[in-house]
Amino acid sequence: MNLLIDAWIPIQQTGLQEKITLEELLCDDKEGDLCLPRDDMELACLQLLVVITQVLFTPENKKALGHLYKQPMQKEIYLQACEGKYDWFDLNHPETPFMQFRGVKISSSSLTGLEKLLAGLDDGTNKVFINPQGLSDFLCGSCAAIALFNYANNCPNMGGGPGGGIKAGLRGNCPISVLVGGKNLRETVWLNVLTEESLATLMPWYESTKNQRPNYIDRVSSGEKISINELGLTRGLLWHPARFELLISRSLQKCSCCGDFGESYDSFRKEPFGYQINGAWPHPFSSRMFIVKKGEKIDYFPSFNSTAPTWSGLTKYFMTSFDHKSGFQEVPVIAQAKKFGIGPLQFIVGGYRSSKAMIEERRHELLNLPLGWDKNTIILDQTVRMCLGYKNALENALVKFGEGIKDKKNPQNSFLGAGTQLAPLYVNIFYQQTESLIYDALATLNFSDPDNDLEQLYSQLKKIVLSLFEQATAPYQQEPKMLKALAASRRLLNNKYLKDLEIPQGGSNE
Repeated sequence: MNLLIDAWIPIQQTGLQEKITLEELLCDDKEGDLCLPRDDMELACLQLLVVITQVLFTPENKKALGHLYKQPMQKEIYLQACEGKYDWFDLNHPETPFMQFRGVKISSSSLTGLEKLLAGLDDGTNKVFINPQGLSDFLCGSCAAIALFNYANNCPNMGGGPGGGIKAGLRGNCPISVLVGGKNLRETVWLNVLTEESLATLMPWYESTKNQRPNYIDRVSSGEKISINELGLTRGLLWHPARFELLISRSLQKCSCCGDFGESYDSFRKEPFGYQINGAWPHPFSSRMFIVKKGEKIDYFPSFNSTAPTWSGLTKYFMTSFDHKSGFQEVPVIAQAKKFGIGPLQFIVGGYRSSKAMIEERRHELLNLPLGWDKNTIILDQTVRMCLGYKNALENALVKFGEGIKDKKNPQNSFLGAGTQLAPLYVNIFYQQTESLIYDALATLNFSDPDNDLEQLYSQLKKIVLSLFEQATAPYQQEPKMLKALAASRRLLNNKYLKDLEIPQGGSNE
């Protein structure tokens, strides 16, 4: 199967499912939404579509991108760009199969089941997902290609550290991916393609590396040390961090993922392979963060490391902020959308929450921002901070209720706590009860006069905080020994934590 020729893109329209070619999507404006049984596979498929389009058809500037975005591409242009690249995207190529390595060596005759390619199927936490039974028995070429790309870009490693093993991708274990959503699939793809002007700003070495090929074609030597400025656009986007080789089933089979019948894969070989990447390659779909430790700047990509909803980390996607100790840089595709004045905007945010290379949760969310978001990121940042402030108020009050206070300077302020840990549970409940409220508020915020909208939002958040505090402490209100802790923590909540969040007359809370 060849990703530039064959029908591999699974779409659905009015309940009917089919697979279309990349040429049909870009040149014929074939309509439909991506359709796979798992949201992470759909997001990986979208990323793969953007990556192939970016590699083949990088537009020169905003005008060229706008032309491609507004109307379908001419087929002559498509075929011309594909010339000389077909071997890169052939899943069964005899020498350079797509994102694979021929001649993978294994220590024994045992092969690896495809469940290792589908994140979360074989790590002991499958119960938290909704996965059809037998999802990894056989994979067609389309689903296999998407799974390969997903592992290379979005999944935790299969073992091994910086010096070797089965590595994770250039962004590390389970990075958060953020893309821009359009009105349809073709528009969404183009909205996430960077122009040459944007790329020159993102990676100053872009021009000198334009002729690079993927690492599964021009291979890396074992033990090689690679600087990020040696990785061009094509090599970085199509980088596979490990050596895999898919094995075709001896007979035609029904794909366990999408249901298509035909040639399929039933296992793969994997081989540990060591190399070292120095630095954080500026991936178009991720924000970059850094901290300074012992005078050394350490770059990394954010990931979902808690159950906090996506809105709580929204700032690091659409803003750049830093000082001498730490900072973050906005997602490149978002930076370009902001520069070009694209709006209203829909974010597509996804990734995995993992622990010790085990996936604990899949995340896939859509966030809407209204017209004017690109010129009012400070207001958005302040709004997110305020929403987190209400979460912190509830959390702090419940922590004090449980732990008490020892104040030697002012003993009258001291009290014994209830000896219970209520905060973690009720912080999660706060997130659950406020998620849709906050998303709706962000999506409809009137930037020309935001005060009224924000006042209503904060008023509702305050009511939820007070209600949850009473709900959490209700079982202890009949215990005489708990009354002082209850009264003191309630007083702190009302007279300090919530009062500190009140916006003075005139607007800004800064």
